[in-house]
Amino acid sequence: MGTGVLTAATRDVVAGRELPEEAATQAVAALLDASTDPVDAAAFLTALATGGVSAQLVAAAVRAVVAAARPVAWSGPAVDVVGTGGDGSNSVNISTLAGLIAAAAGATVAKTGNRAATSRCGSADLLEALGIDIDAGERIPALLAEHRFAFLFAPSMHPALRRIAPLRRRLGFRTLFNLSGPLASPVPLNGRLIGTADRRDQEVLAEAASLLGYRKTWVVLGAEGLDELTTRGASSVLAVDDGRVASFDVDPAHLLVRPAGRTDLAGGDPRRNETLARQVLAGAAAGPLLDTVLLNAAAALHLAGRAEDLGAGLTLAREAVSDGRAQALATRLAAATTAGRLQPAAL
Repeated sequence: MGTGVLTAATRDVVAGRELPEEAATQAVAALLDASTDPVDAAAFLTALATGGVSAQLVAAAVRAVVAAARPVAWSGPAVDVVGTGGDGSNSVNISTLAGLIAAAAGATVAKTGNRAATSRCGSADLLEALGIDIDAGERIPALLAEHRFAFLFAPSMHPALRRIAPLRRRLGFRTLFNLSGPLASPVPLNGRLIGTADRRDQEVLAEAASLLGYRKTWVVLGAEGLDELTTRGASSVLAVDDGRVASFDVDPAHLLVRPAGRTDLAGGDPRRNETLARQVLAGAAAGPLLDTVLLNAAAALHLAGRAEDLGAGLTLAREAVSDGRAQALATRLAAATTAGRLQPAAL
């Protein structure tokens, strides 16, 4: 069944026809079906990479992946800060650091992520380098409750994607699941900051978020094609809230942040990024890098309802770094997840 569905869907994509909702849902189900021929799955994913992924297909993928995800017993507020990757900048892990600082400043952050795919150091690689357990599993709710930060390691949270992971690695290019991943958190979120490096991807993700009924979701495209809010030039934002999409720019000139170009944000392997991360969390990093991270943390705080606007969010984020809370949070998370056991919070 899966093979026939994908063959028909591939023909439609190659012919330039957009898959209707039911066909998109069936195609995604076939991709995740263990009985589907990998050749048919590869043909479909390759056709999508050439012809373009629709918002309807991304939404269908999100629904299927979330339905099959490992459940997380968390009903409180939470936000995510995540990028699609693929901007080619090999930057330091800005979204991960922004999530840690936002959590230290009062937001609850359920950070989704994975190991490096398009860079030398992914969010999981950085957190491991900082001594934080990346596969918290059933301990995620306790981490969110006690520390306001937990990492949701994609391979562990989405077992349905394991079957197709080897095929995605062999294909060697970004697929449908690179776009659906940032929207597919198993934790019910009340805010999302999603970075993308491509205008079309930005529009597709925003439309998919709207189809999914998501609220307080910013899909951002930074200056110079970076998948973060940037301080060297204006960032484009598509803000999704309850089925509506609004478009605006974030102009760093109005926020008193120091401009950063690609070289200011450059990272490296996990050891190099760990060094830079510790400097950022301690407030000792170079000003342009620090301010870029703080700007993204400010957006997370705003989407979490902790700051009225980006200016207020920047103030909260700076305070969390300058008074040592951000650095202390990373230390506590490392201690709390040591040897895979969540330690009780200090009284």
